[in-house]
Amino acid sequence: MKKVLVTGAGGNVGQYIGNELTSVGFKVAGVIRNRLPENVNYQLIKADISEEILQIKDIDVIIHIAAALSGTAKELIDNNINGTEKIIHFAEQRHVRKIIYMSTVSVHGLVDGELSEKSDIINPDCYGMTKYLCECMVRESKIPERLIIRLPRMLGPFVDLQNTQGSGFLTMVRKILYGEDVRCFIPNIKYNNYLHVSELGKFLINLLTNGEVIENDTILLGAKERLLMSDILWIMKSEINSSSKIILEDNGTIPKCSLVSIKKAEKYGFYPCDARSMLTRFIQEVNTKCK
Repeated sequence: MKKVLVTGAGGNVGQYIGNELTSVGFKVAGVIRNRLPENVNYQLIKADISEEILQIKDIDVIIHIAAALSGTAKELIDNNINGTEKIIHFAEQRHVRKIIYMSTVSVHGLVDGELSEKSDIINPDCYGMTKYLCECMVRESKIPERLIIRLPRMLGPFVDLQNTQGSGFLTMVRKILYGEDVRCFIPNIKYNNYLHVSELGKFLINLLTNGEVIENDTILLGAKERLLMSDILWIMKSEINSSSKIILEDNGTIPKCSLVSIKKAEKYGFYPCDARSMLTRFIQEVNTKCK
């Protein structure tokens, strides 16, 4: 079975992916910096990938997840760009055959309309800029197989609903959870820019087991169905019998990156479960966590 190096194994998504790969028989080595993941049964390597080259052999695949989501421009450059540069150098020196780089739809910035791999890049924030530059570095590397995955909003039990500043979606989820009234200003906007981490795990397992060669490609992920935002809120409210009132007030705004095309990802075997199942699982998880 392949040996997989997972960077960011101390983070929310990385920790989950490491456990999922291990559960189906992959040999996993997880790179952590400070945060020690719980309940893991695979090799952990404590290292700062922005400052040092890893000393590990016989890696077949790298899943590069580690990234800083916020900070100063210098901190984002140090963590994201320098870290990716070190990972690429390691892969080229150790003749690693495949890298899967976890990027983000945030690279598109302020682009309007449905997102696809061909959508423009318009004034992304510092985080999006650094992730896009990392994508460019991966594409230009000498690693034989390179796949860039632009992730949507990731859902799972790890989502922090105590600090939802900057996220209208999570703010509405928090209010549903605590029985507060929810004002939905985009009730008639369709939305699929989210994915439960379990669906990402299933997709990665499929990618690593089907043997398909990926030369150099970029794909976007998201929910399968495009539900109205009002329906999304009602699904979660109903699942936990929340006392929240959902107040629909269409203010005419169209949020950026609300729709994501997953047609290209489907060619690689990305077939997530239905959106309702993802949403009910997520609200159950955070509801249990907050009790």
